[in-house]
Amino acid sequence: MNDKLPYSAVDPHSPLPLYYQVYLDLRRMIYHGILSPNQILPPELEICREYHVGRQTVRQAIARLVDEGLLERFAGRGTFVRTIPNPIQFFLDRSFSQQMREMGRIPKSRVLRCELSKVELDGSSILADKIGSPCLVLERIRLGDDEPICHQTSIVLVESCQGIDKIDFSTQSLYEVLTSYYNLVINQIDHVVRAVAADSLRSQLLEVTIGIPLLYVGTTTYLDDGEVIEHSDSYYRADRYEYRTTHPPLGKS
Repeated sequence: MNDKLPYSAVDPHSPLPLYYQVYLDLRRMIYHGILSPNQILPPELEICREYHVGRQTVRQAIARLVDEGLLERFAGRGTFVRTIPNPIQFFLDRSFSQQMREMGRIPKSRVLRCELSKVELDGSSILADKIGSPCLVLERIRLGDDEPICHQTSIVLVESCQGIDKIDFSTQSLYEVLTSYYNLVINQIDHVVRAVAADSLRSQLLEVTIGIPLLYVGTTTYLDDGEVIEHSDSYYRADRYEYRTTHPPLGKS
């Protein structure tokens, strides 16, 4: 059965290390159910032969999968595929940091960009009447227990929150800063949710293979006077996050 595994060739000219390419491909097969729970992993030498890489490269890839809890080693028996952890349930009425804490995970962020700018025309009508207004551009990788879960870019209108660019958003929640530090009253949050495919940028940032499904959530936040304060574009790993909602049957409230 192992001879039929759909291995993807590694690219020695790719900027991604060989072990990381092997890791991504094996993880793809685990998440797609090609390597099923409790199935034994093929021998290292076979994997080396299929990827045309050395044994140390394969061992690095397997070690990372073991660290993530996707594989488990048993002395004298081999390496087995573990059951994939359940995705995090996504609630649109809670911040990312709040949800991580409720689940016993430590919310963190890796800040890629945090700088003052001006709202630009980007083809979206959401901030069309704010073109040229001063704003904060905040781009982050959102993590739970050091695992990358979301790539998020937020545009914050700074008129009501001067000095927000000085906040350390590697540890602070944007919503908590707006409501607690600046005492702003958030009256409404609009969401747009859809499925997208991971491009080359987000495949690297979120450590997923190119083309894997991501959950896109566009969020627009309004203050109690009806003015927009923030808009975010967030891309969540669909293997770690899922959105659930419950509605009453039609005709009932």
